[in-house]
Amino acid sequence: MDLHFGDGKPTDEERAAVDALLGPPESSWEGADRSDADLRWARGGREARERRDLLLPGLHALNDRVGWISEGALGYLCRRLTVPPAQAYGVATFYAMFSVKPRPATVLHVCTDLACAAAGAPELCAGAEARLGPGSGVGVRRSPCLGLCERAPAALAVRAGDPVRTA
Repeated sequence: MDLHFGDGKPTDEERAAVDALLGPPESSWEGADRSDADLRWARGGREARERRDLLLPGLHALNDRVGWISEGALGYLCRRLTVPPAQAYGVATFYAMFSVKPRPATVLHVCTDLACAAAGAPELCAGAEARLGPGSGVGVRRSPCLGLCERAPAALAVRAGDPVRTA
């Protein structure tokens, strides 16, 4: 992902995901149409910093609705929360369940950590990849721990949309 966040534009679906969490933007500083009031004052400071805890829920909202986090969507979320784009990109790329690259709307995450690997996760991945080839519309991703060690090998299917579906 290129770190020139001004270039990408969010889609209507991406805006809707962010706005559902944060409410509609109130000024052009947050991504709304410019009004006369925007030329006289800007929000920020303490009020803006108090909303930064919504970065992770905002990334979840985007990833869950669209299936991945585009440059335009990340830029829009950053504008809404007054979070530096590099900080948001770091968070988005840290978590394995998020993607900053296009992927299918349905993704099967297969845990490959120790307990699941010992219980057959490599074979599960190979079988899923063989059955769900490129034309299936389902992406298979090797994942860190899903927190289901007692049920190893664990897998989580996620279908992006409104509402997101998991199994």
